[in-house]
Amino acid sequence: MLSPIPYGSVFFAPMEGITDETFRKVILKLYPEWDYLACDFLRVPAAGAYPQKHLLRHFGNDLFQIPWVREKTMYQILTSKKSFTDMIATQLQELGVPWLDVNLGCPSNTVCKHGGGSFLLTDLVSLRQIIKGIRENFKGRFTAKIRIGFQDTSSFEDSIKLLNDEGVELITVHGRTREDMYKTPARWEYIARAVQLSQVPIIGNGDTWKPSDIDRMLKETGCHGVMVARGALKFPWMAQDYKRGQFELNQEEHLKRVKDFLIEYQSHMENVTPRGILKQSKSISRFMFDDVEDGPQMRRKLLLSQTVPDFFNVVHSL
Repeated sequence: MLSPIPYGSVFFAPMEGITDETFRKVILKLYPEWDYLACDFLRVPAAGAYPQKHLLRHFGNDLFQIPWVREKTMYQILTSKKSFTDMIATQLQELGVPWLDVNLGCPSNTVCKHGGGSFLLTDLVSLRQIIKGIRENFKGRFTAKIRIGFQDTSSFEDSIKLLNDEGVELITVHGRTREDMYKTPARWEYIARAVQLSQVPIIGNGDTWKPSDIDRMLKETGCHGVMVARGALKFPWMAQDYKRGQFELNQEEHLKRVKDFLIEYQSHMENVTPRGILKQSKSISRFMFDDVEDGPQMRRKLLLSQTVPDFFNVVHSL
């Protein structure tokens, strides 16, 4: 039995292609102040099951052996009405995964075309069947991450009620529709409305770009905790600064932290090809220079690097 999630908890959001085992190892080492974090999502197959070793590898073989890491890690799945969701839920139960989260927010065209992610918010009959099946087959902590709708917010309140009724224990609300993608400001008023409607804790998500935004979201919406996504890529140390009450950072210290993070990340990329190291290093660094003087030029140098040594020569010069 997992301990209840404390009020004011800060979550590092699941992000496809980012929050793999290597990335989470670095976060856990440098910035353990994040209360909870998540795997990138596992696509539930539409035929058959995965080998248990595949499910374990998605969590991370090394990290799964550490009890406190297992307990603070969401194992997120992406599914649809055609997928073998009940089977995967059963497998995760047998594997001993303590926490399963279902992704109802992904806005990807490919994902939505196949009836997954935020598209399920348009089909509450199928969504209810999926949620009910997971709850029947998985006995650990079961949570969901949603957007406030697909093309509009007409199903928002019904979605919150459905998830409550079918045994979801915590709901993360991203304050945008799928139609909004990431362009419009997140509508925190819907997070506040979810708090009023829900019998289970609501975690707010959307437009938390600095430590003070965490505090502001908690106060303005009444949510139980805050999940940070792109802001956490920009400032992987955000939870640390928030808990220390350090809401401003000078440029010199910012660049030092970027440098330390990227060097630490490289040191964990064992058995990865140079091409893979370069690709992943570019991917995780793309937001880190947004608020830095001459940041666009620094980012451009990194992104134009053709080799791992080229990339890290730029990093060491920061």
